[in-house]
Amino acid sequence: MTAGIHQLFVDARPVDLDEEGFLVDSAQWFREVGEALADRDGVRLGEEHWWLIEFVREYHLRYGNPPLMRVLVAAYRERHPESRGSRDLYRLFPDGPVKLACKYGGLPKPEWCI
Repeated sequence: MTAGIHQLFVDARPVDLDEEGFLVDSAQWFREVGEALADRDGVRLGEEHWWLIEFVREYHLRYGNPPLMRVLVAAYRERHPESRGSRDLYRLFPDGPVKLACKYGGLPKPEWCI
C-alpha cells in the first residue's frame, strides 16, 4: 500500500482512501461505501443526505466538477421552496455540504475546498 493510502473494507471488498478519507479511485464507489464513509465520520445518511449526494454525483458526471454552493442551494430550494437555503444544507453536512457529498459520493475532494 502506498504511503498516505488507507483501506476500508465494505462488504469484504477493499476500498482505497486518501489521507482525508476520499476515495482514491471513484470506480470503487457503491452506495454501501458512501454509508461506510459517513459512518466513519459519525454521520447517519437519510433521504435528504442521499438526495444531496446523488445531485452532486449527477452534476459531476455531467459537468466534470462538483456544483458550487449557489447551484446546490438553488436546486435544494426547488425541492423545498420553504428552505432557508444553505442553512438547511449545512444542517445535513455541517462540515461542508459539497465537500461531504463528494466524499460520501465517491468523488474527488473539490479543488476549491481547503
